[in-house]
Amino acid sequence: MKESNPSPFRVYIVPLMVLLTIVLLVPFVLMPQISAIKEKNLEIKKGTERLKALEDKIEALQAIDENSESLKLIEMEKIVPSGKDLAQLVVGVRSLAAVSELKVADMVFEPGKVATGAATVSASKKAKAEEGKAKKEEPKDKITFTLSLEGKLTGFKTFLEKIERAKRLLGISLIELKKEEDEKYYTFDLNVLAPFKGVTRQKDTISSPLPVLTKKHLEIYDFITNFINYTNVSIPLVPKGLKDPFR
Repeated sequence: MKESNPSPFRVYIVPLMVLLTIVLLVPFVLMPQISAIKEKNLEIKKGTERLKALEDKIEALQAIDENSESLKLIEMEKIVPSGKDLAQLVVGVRSLAAVSELKVADMVFEPGKVATGAATVSASKKAKAEEGKAKKEEPKDKITFTLSLEGKLTGFKTFLEKIERAKRLLGISLIELKKEEDEKYYTFDLNVLAPFKGVTRQKDTISSPLPVLTKKHLEIYDFITNFINYTNVSIPLVPKGLKDPFR
């Protein structure tokens, strides 16, 4: 019987090629499949967590008194409004000055979202002289304006006290006081800031948890509801195209 000696090709080359094929199959075929399965599991996990968050949010919303929350929101809108109602702000500041026995000599608003790039709301010729100057863009969450008041020191002290107790949140960043020798009253120049609550856009607000009203929040709410509202004046809209809107 004749013995057949296996060739080196069968002994070494063929097993090596099989092993090399298996090694190449793992990264190019199996690993993508494993990665896809892993990504699907992560998506399922995120979806399950989101579904659980939605269920918890539905239960929390069902427990909320809609009327009570709406009244609270309306009250807080008086503190920091969501819209830039310039007319009510102007009337409110003038009301504060009037009850403090001060005269509004000048009120200049920075242009921005409530005005065009060169527009200025003013009560004197001083604002018109400043229209040609470069104006910076007004931030979306506030309106800043300069206010010039005339009157006595006692009236200005009353004005500051009333601002502290006014419902509409107003901040003063600079105060300049001056008086000429031949003048009877002082002139008070102020930089006033009126913040607004803008709408924040988020990608997924449905599954985000509801804000929690703590005891501290409720204490602040009860405290500010006793403040005086000077900007609750309804300003009627004038139809367009009228030559004299005051008739």
